[in-house]
Amino acid sequence: MNNTTTLSAVIIDDEVNNCNYLSSLIKEYCPQIKIKGIGQDATSGIQLINQVKPQIIFLDIKMPGGSGFDMLEAIPNRNFEVIFVTAYDQYAIKAIRFCAFDYLLKPINLLELQQAVAKVSNKIIDHHNNLNEKWQMLEANKKSEEKSIALPSQERVLFVKTKDIVRCQGENNYTFVYLTHGEKVLVSRTLKDFEELLESEGFIRVHQSHLVNKQEVNSFEKTDGGYLEMKDGASVSISRMRKNEVLKALSIKL
Repeated sequence: MNNTTTLSAVIIDDEVNNCNYLSSLIKEYCPQIKIKGIGQDATSGIQLINQVKPQIIFLDIKMPGGSGFDMLEAIPNRNFEVIFVTAYDQYAIKAIRFCAFDYLLKPINLLELQQAVAKVSNKIIDHHNNLNEKWQMLEANKKSEEKSIALPSQERVLFVKTKDIVRCQGENNYTFVYLTHGEKVLVSRTLKDFEELLESEGFIRVHQSHLVNKQEVNSFEKTDGGYLEMKDGASVSISRMRKNEVLKALSIKL
């Protein structure tokens, strides 16, 4: 990122101490970000955003008078990036990660703050935001049982329903994601990341290198130590140490 580029931002959080602490960290360690105002609830946050028109919003999720999600829904033109700032909330964090937004957990870690700011700043400057798709997916995930996930590759960010993922195959810090229509997407995320995102969506870790969608398993083959035949024709090995766990997850009794 060009160090001379200045980006405007606001903080919306009902806890004054958190606002002041975050503002001081940004001022000292993220000089490319200029805080243009602070809001302490959804109503003042909307007014502040409409007045300042910031490029970045540091947004708390749980606030009196409406959540951060509620506040965003009340803003029709969301031409800004959001870094969610929240105490640990498993549902909220999962929804945010599914949709490729950045977030910080309280208490704020300086390194994580700098990484989130750098990532979001580069998105804005490079004009590769995919903002409309991200907002649409966040809203859809809150209303539908069919969850979607963002798959960022070198060329694009592909948004797919989790039910359309057949399996994930990890290779070091990268993961190949195989889709039901035959496409294979290489993503710069570990298989562990995908396991955390997808384990409650019907996916099973069957091997150090493999995560599969239970709904896409065609058969369990007993030969060669046991492996899975997937609906796309792939054969997926099951590690010896995970075999009992996999059979249980698939409701198979031998």
